[in-house]
Amino acid sequence: MLVFVPQEGGKTSSVSYSMYACGVKKEKPVLSADGKALCFKFDGNCVAVLFYYFSGFKRAYIVTGWNSGSEELRSALPGVEGDLFVLLAATGRDFWSLQYVINYLTKYSEEMVFKLPLSFWFRLCALIQGRKAKRSSILHLVHTTKEALDFYGRQNDTRTEVSA
Repeated sequence: MLVFVPQEGGKTSSVSYSMYACGVKKEKPVLSADGKALCFKFDGNCVAVLFYYFSGFKRAYIVTGWNSGSEELRSALPGVEGDLFVLLAATGRDFWSLQYVINYLTKYSEEMVFKLPLSFWFRLCALIQGRKAKRSSILHLVHTTKEALDFYGRQNDTRTEVSA
């Protein structure tokens, strides 16, 4: 998944938003050929979080790469190249909760949390939407997810199945 973060460069931008993206980077970000965007290549098998800042409102998305399946579930977002599956679209209070959670979870390790399985992210989305995204709830979710992965001897990747 390629993400193009608009760069102003001291000129008036033709893009009506700014963006912050975080996730598991496959390689070092590079400036586009025209110098108008910083190109990030994220691992499509892991989750990425995109924060958009438009004039007048903010929106955030938790996304992952889309491989196959139902066409109606596939999504596209501005500044992102590739097929996406959107786990959460956040505005208002949910935007601020997600921003707090991501800042908190990436404080010690920038990429560890993005390698956790989709089950973790679905539960985190439920915590945010249910207004229960307190620090203790988030820590409990992280620790129980990591313990379950250790118990099953599973890798921290979203596409690996757990065998019972």
